[in-house]
Amino acid sequence: MDSFSKFTKNVSSNWTPFADKVSKGFTQYKQLATEKLGSNAEVTELPSDYVALEKRYEAVRQAQLLLVRHAKTYTAPPSQFDVQALQSQFSSLTSKIGGKQDAETVAAARREEEERNARSTHEHVLARSSLEVAEKIGLEEPLGAALFKFGSIEEKVGDEKLKQNKTIHRGFIEPTTGNIDSGIALAQNARKEVNAARLTLDAAKTSFKNAKPEKADAARRDVEAAEDHFVTVVEEAMKLMRAVVESPEHLRYLSELIKAQLAFHKEAAALLGDLAPEIDEILVTQEALYRHNSNN
Repeated sequence: MDSFSKFTKNVSSNWTPFADKVSKGFTQYKQLATEKLGSNAEVTELPSDYVALEKRYEAVRQAQLLLVRHAKTYTAPPSQFDVQALQSQFSSLTSKIGGKQDAETVAAARREEEERNARSTHEHVLARSSLEVAEKIGLEEPLGAALFKFGSIEEKVGDEKLKQNKTIHRGFIEPTTGNIDSGIALAQNARKEVNAARLTLDAAKTSFKNAKPEKADAARRDVEAAEDHFVTVVEEAMKLMRAVVESPEHLRYLSELIKAQLAFHKEAAALLGDLAPEIDEILVTQEALYRHNSNN
């Protein structure tokens, strides 16, 4: 008997908060529906300071989301879905398999291809193409020699690009994403709480306005409680949004992004700067030979 009483007591204590939550949610939904239907429902205005801060916060939030999305695109490997790339991968795969449908061989070949793609950049793709073409043309040919030099250097540029991408992920994408999932997420939830509290307050005001005399005092107390809660959540939301807007971390992450790009472009410029005169020398020699042969 005591166990049954304890059980019913636990159910009752758990049910009450749930029922209150459902009731509050229904009240907020009813108030929102009333406003959407365009009736003369009373709508509490948000403080002007809150509205101004919310605009600043939203601009920062959207900037973070946009920059992370484009930074991920910027550091992503080139698409592996063009027809020539697929044909090349299929040819490589079948040659490794040697005509045998061996599961381990297929899996190993796929892993090798995935590892190759993981360290691939547009520079690496250009380097591999140049080296393959150079071999077909022949290194004794001026164009073949130039392509070989270019492919070798472009491979190094690609390696520097990979270093840049890792630095951008570590110094910009990961911390910015963490901030979006923590500080910004908290502020977003607080904004929802403000909207919910505003709906509850306006619903309480409507109930008080329409309350019968014997229920007026209780309705007035509901309004006062709703007003206190509204003020509390507005202050909390402003605190969280201000923390996002005024945080120096956004600038720190941006600085890391710029430094990573700067380091890459410096290394790439140095590598290509050494290569350019060599290609120009091959070009001058080839032009001279071409003119000489054309005149004879």
